[in-house]
Amino acid sequence: MERRILSGRVIANRSADDVQVLADGAVWRCRSLGKLRKCAPIPGDLVTIRTEREEIGTVMELLPRKNRLARPAVANVDRLILVVSEAEPVTDRAYIDHMSAMALYMGAEVVLCINKCDLAPGDTFRRIYSAAGFTAISVSAETGEGLEELSQCLSEGVVVFAGNSGVGKSSLLGRLLPEVSFATGELSRGIGRGRNTTRHVTLHATAAGAFVCDTPGFSTFDPIEMGMTDIDRLPLCFPELAERLGGCRYTDCGHTTEEDCAIVEAVARGEIDRERHACYVELFHLLKDYQRRYPERFRKSDK
Repeated sequence: MERRILSGRVIANRSADDVQVLADGAVWRCRSLGKLRKCAPIPGDLVTIRTEREEIGTVMELLPRKNRLARPAVANVDRLILVVSEAEPVTDRAYIDHMSAMALYMGAEVVLCINKCDLAPGDTFRRIYSAAGFTAISVSAETGEGLEELSQCLSEGVVVFAGNSGVGKSSLLGRLLPEVSFATGELSRGIGRGRNTTRHVTLHATAAGAFVCDTPGFSTFDPIEMGMTDIDRLPLCFPELAERLGGCRYTDCGHTTEEDCAIVEAVARGEIDRERHACYVELFHLLKDYQRRYPERFRKSDK
């Protein structure tokens, strides 16, 4: 077989010698060139490969990333579909606020997918997050309600499904992409949480040209691990805060408790949800503390 140089996208990475790349309509099992073994390609990465024999190749070059989700590792994310529920297990609002802030920080669109609406309509989540500027879609993996609208979010780019275990990510994907096998798990009777059935991150190509993946449930949130090291960008991660920037008395306003702060005043008037603002304040002080203790981690870095 004649060697060729192809451009493709990493859809899975089992090891440095088993990087699966979709290129020229086929999935190539590749090993990483020596210089890439320490900075291994991850799902979502755009790469150049050299074909060796049929569906076997070598990753020669890793192209620049526009962003990177740290845990699980996914690159070049265009849209985060955050699957939540007001039915058991009820999603913690802090989880929604943290994850949506992280996604906006790295430049990804956020869609709030309120699953299990056949059990609980999710009116509270829809009201709060629609007012905050997010697209919120009520769906049911059981009845199929809302799936057509949700499927329109899978038309292009790298789309990541995230959510706590048990909210139905894999079940939803099974309805949206029936040609792909997504494992599902029942709720644990003891703790009311889903058994995590997602073991590896794999991107699945859709007929429309998107790449979709299910991610393991997040048990903790570490903004530094997620790469949120620029505190000046934090207000931009809360749309309802971002639209009021520039209206404060002080140019260096932190938007926490300052006098004549447009955001603090909007919270007092009920125009900004208090819990959303409290989450912003929590992250603000957390990043301030990290910045003071570990200044070297706050240097601008390549994605």
